[in-house]
Amino acid sequence: MALPETNMEVQKTYRKKLKVGDLFRLKYPDNRYVFGQIVSLTGKAGGFENCIKVYVFDAVFSESDKVIDLTSNELMLAPLFINRLGFSRGYMPVVDNKPVVQISTKYCYFDVLFKKYLNADGDEIPNAKGLVGIWGLSNYLVLDELVSEKLDIPIIEAS
Repeated sequence: MALPETNMEVQKTYRKKLKVGDLFRLKYPDNRYVFGQIVSLTGKAGGFENCIKVYVFDAVFSESDKVIDLTSNELMLAPLFINRLGFSRGYMPVVDNKPVVQISTKYCYFDVLFKKYLNADGDEIPNAKGLVGIWGLSNYLVLDELVSEKLDIPIIEAS
């Protein structure tokens, strides 16, 4: 079975046990690399439990082995709740493990089902604050669309 087309390029499958603090790398055309970090393996969002909550940092590098200074990076998008497919299919290889970054980026979520904004803990808030993510479980395909949009790469439509 062929995998869906993405702008994100396959690098190396990662089937080891994931850990909080794991840094992963996303590769895009023209040798553009974006890094992210696993911040929870027990996230809850939109009725789903044990989601992998990830940060994606707002920095693009031209070198795959560039070690990033996580303390100086903001987020590219609101933290995302994903499953393991991006790692096991080779789109998100783990390249290091470091303490989870304390970010200063403001963010919240939108609950599509109940049409309300939520804070990081899932509590309702009156208005959107900062970056807005979707309250629910996503996967590497959603991640690819969100990052592609930020990098001004045309999104590949599902066929």
